[in-house]
Amino acid sequence: MTDSAPIASLRDVGKLYGKRWALRHVNLELSPGEIVGFIGPNGAGKTTLMRIIAGLSLPTEGQLTVLGSAMGGKELQTPVGIGLVLEQMGFIAHISGKANLEMLAGLRRVASAATIVQTLQQVGLDPNDTRPVRTYSLGMRQRLCLAQALMEKPRLLLLDEPTNGLDPAGIVDLRKLLTDVAAEGTTIFLASHMLTEVERICHRVLLVRAGEILKDLDLRHTGPSRIRLVVAREKDVETVLQSGITAERMAGESELPTLLLTPDATIPELVRRLVTMGVDIEEISAEKQSLEKEFLTLFR
Repeated sequence: MTDSAPIASLRDVGKLYGKRWALRHVNLELSPGEIVGFIGPNGAGKTTLMRIIAGLSLPTEGQLTVLGSAMGGKELQTPVGIGLVLEQMGFIAHISGKANLEMLAGLRRVASAATIVQTLQQVGLDPNDTRPVRTYSLGMRQRLCLAQALMEKPRLLLLDEPTNGLDPAGIVDLRKLLTDVAAEGTTIFLASHMLTEVERICHRVLLVRAGEILKDLDLRHTGPSRIRLVVAREKDVETVLQSGITAERMAGESELPTLLLTPDATIPELVRRLVTMGVDIEEISAEKQSLEKEFLTLFR
């Protein structure tokens, strides 16, 4: 597996439960050091997809390769190099968080004692805290989940609702942690309902409904995604729509006719073209589409 090869590659992956498709026709590649968000309504298939990538569930159809290993055969297999946080992960309640990690490390013999201490500190837990896990707050348990996922220095990190139980300061800490981990080359694939955090941290976002990827948004694009154009007359709308400029009419935006343009030129260049066509421009401005607007447009 070369450094430029995808960390994970999925081709037409589907998962059938009884008569219901939880996933259908999923095509996806994850690149080294990339942070990819996975969002959609409840029941969209987010956890199912993570379990398939992690080797905890077999797909009904399709092919996938994860960390150079072909997956999806008749037997479950988890490739070495995956860190995983799923909801409702369990720990031994009567021993400390550090002791839990030491037991897990003893089974796989990958993480050293020094690495466990370092990872606990990295996620904001005290390695010297001897209190049993049953006394931990929800936020502390979530940090412990992150520690177990990180302690083997994974190349692929799968996170299902990683902000669960974290207070605002904890969410800020998590954002920095994941950014640092990705900068070191780890690929992160996360599912979350917190659209603002997803938008802040992710390079790409997949919008998913009923097990199908509807949109793959590249958030690294810094230019305006749309241009809002308000014109004086109805005939100006027809002129724009017939001009070859990609545009759509917006209802209820203004008392005057309003269009959203997908730009193929800068605003000054568009203004010159529109004026040449005789369009009476009242207002023109860049409008960067937010993830929340994209989400509501698809799922409202």
